[in-house]
Amino acid sequence: MDSITHGLVAMLAFHATFPGLLVLFAVLGAVLPDSDVFLSLLSDRDPRLFVFTHGGFTHSIPGSAAIAFGVAAGFQAWLCLAGQGHVGGTFLVLAWALAWAGALSHIALDALAFPGIPLLYPASTRKYSAGIFPGPSLVLFGTSLGFLLMHFAGYAGTGALYAYMAFIGVFVAAHVILKAFVAARHPGLTIPTFNPMKWLVVREVEDSYEVCSAGLSRECTSIAVFPRYDGVRPEYLDRHSNDPEMARVTYHSYITVAARRDGSIVVRDPLRDSGILRYPPYYRSVRLPEEERGTP
Repeated sequence: MDSITHGLVAMLAFHATFPGLLVLFAVLGAVLPDSDVFLSLLSDRDPRLFVFTHGGFTHSIPGSAAIAFGVAAGFQAWLCLAGQGHVGGTFLVLAWALAWAGALSHIALDALAFPGIPLLYPASTRKYSAGIFPGPSLVLFGTSLGFLLMHFAGYAGTGALYAYMAFIGVFVAAHVILKAFVAARHPGLTIPTFNPMKWLVVREVEDSYEVCSAGLSRECTSIAVFPRYDGVRPEYLDRHSNDPEMARVTYHSYITVAARRDGSIVVRDPLRDSGILRYPPYYRSVRLPEEERGTP
């Protein structure tokens, strides 16, 4: 989701109970997880840090707690620099709790969309997603931006506030129903597109992935079949699964397949590499050295 929606949701959720300065901590906690875009400067150089990228560490539960700690510590540091001294432990704990609540609201919204977020990192790099959105929602962004502009122009009264909140709730609920409906009709991994009436369905068929295009009917039109192991033994991939560059590709992928190409082993996400899906646009494939003859 976009930062405007995250900030507005946190403000609307907490401003009645924690007005004034306190709600600011929740808003900061809800917005700051997306500052991880700058962490890509590190992970792009070192594949071992692949989780430190957008939608990575700061979007985990421990990472959100760290973000909240930074908000509270930053506020105390600002007071010291301004000559105000220490604000007191109780207030800082409350500031941390509100910032963490805001950050948790952020990851709850982001967990609605593909390709998911690593909620339990560092315990696991597995991504979790409800899979109801294909990525950032342009509809929610446009609605949030419109509401914010109306607010600054003085036109967003109580009625507009309730209408905005109701729209978000109905929009999310409608996509939850769509996801459940499509998943019930089409077994497999159901992936939404930006057209809510068009979905991708990925099925495992023997040693291949079949990709189908589906709507709300029971019809599912096959558009591609990708062999999982084209001249590659699964044992070889298991041995290399923790290689940093392969782990980085796997982390960013919906599915992965492997094939022998030009004296090396290519591991890739066929959905993104073939252009069926375009998000995330980076780390779609990796080349590994070909296994030596006689390797068990």
